[in-house]
Amino acid sequence: MMIPHTLSLADLRAVAAVADARHFGRAAQSLHIAQPTLSAQVRKVEEALGARLFERGARRFLITAEGNRLLPLVRDTLAAAGNLGAAARSPAAGASPLRLGVIPTLGPYYMPYLLLPLRRARPGLTLNITEQPTAVLLEMLRSGELDAALLSLPVAPHTLSVAALFDEPFRLIAPRASDIASCTPLTPDRLDSAEMILLEEGHCLREQALAACGKRSRPAQTVATGLETLKYLVASGAGYSLMPALACEIPRGLASLIALRDFDGDTPSRRIALCTRRTMPRTDHVDSLLSFIRERTPPGVTPAPRAAARPRGRTQRA
Repeated sequence: MMIPHTLSLADLRAVAAVADARHFGRAAQSLHIAQPTLSAQVRKVEEALGARLFERGARRFLITAEGNRLLPLVRDTLAAAGNLGAAARSPAAGASPLRLGVIPTLGPYYMPYLLLPLRRARPGLTLNITEQPTAVLLEMLRSGELDAALLSLPVAPHTLSVAALFDEPFRLIAPRASDIASCTPLTPDRLDSAEMILLEEGHCLREQALAACGKRSRPAQTVATGLETLKYLVASGAGYSLMPALACEIPRGLASLIALRDFDGDTPSRRIALCTRRTMPRTDHVDSLLSFIRERTPPGVTPAPRAAARPRGRTQRA
């Protein structure tokens, strides 16, 4: 049934209530409205449809032939509206996946802590994962191609809503026989950009590693496309670098060639946050994911203070 644009669902409910009660007074009571208001709604429906639905007199009430024909359609329309409301209130039932972006230096190492437990604890919340550098994910967020993204802070605050999750420390990854692998104490001012292996342009970890350097004599010349390649370059003696705590598992066969060390004192780190558009309406999905992530902080990282602007230690910019 196509509802004329002048009618509302309240008008149709008034007609259905009168048909059920077969009495205007009792129908008004059931809807908790005044009888003149109900009578006006019924007249409005009859005028919009161009049909008399009821015969009403001092001692009798009848549903007309037109009423018998149209009332089932009125009830179908009200039922369809109820189903639409129920579907909107129950996003888990048949809801579309939440489109989540993740930076490449986090995704392969954090997703194992997230996806299977999330499926068990939130069966109605499914994720479509996109792994791209920060700049690409920000553009996808702004254009609506993503609903949320796990990023390293800071990001543009004027367009995004940012919920801090955890602070992930960096560890030194170096050839086992190198001088820096055994220096004491190990502090960021010992790092020299000329001796470092960096990720290629576009990865936020590249800038974070450079920002942590105490010596910026010249940029590193060797670049890696990802953290796993970087580990093999370190093992070959090409240089050293910084490794996020969650990515510090060393491939089989490299353990005798690589040293992983924690920094002494002020440890460089990065803050990971869940970022969404400020205008995005799917708050139930995002809030569910946010609360789950905060309940399950992976080992090796520290939950971020929710109201704090800056993490502990020397956290680098994305």
